[in-house]
Amino acid sequence: MSTNIISSDFKTGGNFKIGHFCVIEEGVEIGNNVSIANYTILHKGVKIGDNSVIGSYCEIDAGCEIRKNVTVQGRIRMGSHCLVEDNVTIKYGTILTSNVLLKENCFLGPNVITLGSTHKRVTVHGTIIGNNTYIGAGTKIAGGIIIGSDLTVGALSFVNKNVDEKGVYAGTPIRKLR
Repeated sequence: MSTNIISSDFKTGGNFKIGHFCVIEEGVEIGNNVSIANYTILHKGVKIGDNSVIGSYCEIDAGCEIRKNVTVQGRIRMGSHCLVEDNVTIKYGTILTSNVLLKENCFLGPNVITLGSTHKRVTVHGTIIGNNTYIGAGTKIAGGIIIGSDLTVGALSFVNKNVDEKGVYAGTPIRKLR
């Protein structure tokens, strides 16, 4: 038996599939051919575009927009007002703070975290990850960082500065390898 809590103003396109024990709050809009797995929470005003997949145990906060052909695997936590453009993949266990922008065709490996505050406990949001950029598993990205397009960031790196020159980066802290 499926026990979902779904707002009365929920809007969905055709061929929508939903798992068990999900919560969908007011103002949520979902496109065609979207599937949402078990134990997922979509907060107020979330928008999900056509042909997207949301995995189990995800929580997508208020005002987030996920565009077309996006894969959000399980156990993802997305802060408020994030924008995920077309053809993005977010792997298992990733955490995005508020106001993160993931541009087209970017890939976030498992357990990537965008940080939301500095070592001085100052809140900083607004991380941007560019088009066609690959972020390796376990990478941590400091708050408010801008990562350009067509870059690769190796696994387990710490991105503590803006990076805009094409290339391969890795390390803690990050440095250009080639």
